[in-house]
Amino acid sequence: MTLGILVTTDKYGDDIRSIAQAAVKKGHKVIIFFMDEGCRLATDSGIASLCSFDSISMSMCDYNRNKMGIAKEEVPEGVACGSQYDNAAMNRDADKVIAF
Repeated sequence: MTLGILVTTDKYGDDIRSIAQAAVKKGHKVIIFFMDEGCRLATDSGIASLCSFDSISMSMCDYNRNKMGIAKEEVPEGVACGSQYDNAAMNRDADKVIAF
């Protein structure tokens, strides 16, 4: 199964990390997309640590990243700066999507 996680807020980093890790532990693939204020979470060390899992892919809306004042240099390696196309692809490819 592939789980999609749409992140639109910076309030639930621990929950997002725990859910993603639990899904991977059960053998699932996870796709995370950050947009709006959720882009701030991509720079959080706990969330950035998810990049080490081969079965987790992460991307963010580059427009929102710029709007939030996050420099590209602050984005961890492994988090792609993309567009809403990545959000649409996540929704297409995921079996289930949860939103924060």
